[in-house]
Amino acid sequence: MQEPFLNKNIRGYILTQWLGSGGMGEVYQAQHQHSRQTAAVKVLNRIDQVERFRNEAYVQSSVKHPNIAALYEYSVENGIPCIVMEYVEGLTLERLIKRQGALPETFVWKVLEQMAAAVAHLHTNTIFHRDLKPANIKVTKESVVKLLDFGIAKAAYTPKLTQEGYIVGTSYYMAPEQFQGKGNVQSDCWALGVILYEMLTGQLPFDGKTDTETRIRIERGEYMAPNLINPHISKKSKRLIEKLLQHNPKKRMTAEALLSELRGETDPNNLFNRVSDWVRNAF
Repeated sequence: MQEPFLNKNIRGYILTQWLGSGGMGEVYQAQHQHSRQTAAVKVLNRIDQVERFRNEAYVQSSVKHPNIAALYEYSVENGIPCIVMEYVEGLTLERLIKRQGALPETFVWKVLEQMAAAVAHLHTNTIFHRDLKPANIKVTKESVVKLLDFGIAKAAYTPKLTQEGYIVGTSYYMAPEQFQGKGNVQSDCWALGVILYEMLTGQLPFDGKTDTETRIRIERGEYMAPNLINPHISKKSKRLIEKLLQHNPKKRMTAEALLSELRGETDPNNLFNRVSDWVRNAF
């Protein structure tokens, strides 16, 4: 793996470790040479995606929320666009599911509440994330959730960046209407339902062998009842999945409604303690 920007200086941040590749760029851990602040720096590696990369920076910089990774700066270094943002120490939800399988319900509710808070904030600001999935969600040892990657997010001011008929997103987490090019903020809520199902069962509700097969299953809205995979799932979780995976987006539970329901959970202090104990052991 080539790491051409390792040890380079980007706006005072020295790139110290390559973290991985995203859809448009290479991501590095970095440390500011004077303040010693740690950050993540994404460097564009696809010149044909300059406008989308700039849009990612604009969208992410426009939102301030404790469950959304903060953007510090957007700059162009030697003709190469770069994004400097908050570095989140932790595991992606994707890795946690792969490592642990089905996750404890108390932990799932805590994660989902924070995800719902972040998504509700985006929707209040007329921002449609379009790519909610476990790989774009990090969880810290303190059980804090951070939403990442606004690479294909769409705001009211976002220019048209996608050709007619071209579908954006990750098929497993896409709502039926997205395949018709009619995605909206309620499509993010469908993705929350898929993620909830996956956290509770360790499996995807719509898992075809090909993108086409996955699309057909999603458009039919047919999935195995989660309690048949994990009999310990509560009626509440099963009901939330059903409300989020409504085929008709107008009938689908909103992020705000989901957040309200999750915040009604009784005995939050005891819940937090149980979650914290499990997370410390999981890490």
